Amino acid sequence: MPLVTISVPDHRPVLWRKKVADIVNAAVTETLDFPPDDRYQLIQALPAEQIELQNRHRDSVVLQLTMRAGRASQAKQAFYRRVVDDLAKRADIDPACIMIVITENADADWSFSHGEAQFLVAQQQAS
Repeated sequence: MPLVTISVPDHRPVLWRKKVADIVNAAVTETLDFPPDDRYQLIQALPAEQIELQNRHRDSVVLQLTMRAGRASQAKQAFYRRVVDDLAKRADIDPACIMIVITENADADWSFSHGEAQFLVAQQQAS
C-alpha cells in the first residue's frame, strides 16, 4: 500500500498512462508484497520540459513511492528491476529515463480518512 506518484510526459495518450500505472501496480504487489487491491496512485501528466533528469532527452518517467518502513533491500531491488524491465518492454520507455525514489515512514504518518491514523488505531485495538 504505498502511495505511488507517477510523473509522465503529457503528450502520451491516456491509455498509455493507464498501462504504465497498471505495470507499476503489478510490480509493487508482486515484489514488495502488498495486496493487489491496495492501489493508491497519483498519475501526473506533465509537459516534457517539466521533467528534467540530467542529460536524458527522451520521455522520462519518475516514480515516487511513499510507504511504511520495513521492506528488505532485496525486495526494493527486485521492484526496481521488475518495473524498469516491464516499462521498457510493455510501454516503450528507455530504462535510462526511469527514476525511482522510495521514501519510508511510520504508522503514525498515515491517515486514510476521518482524521484517524488507522494503523495506530488497529495496533491499539490489538493490544
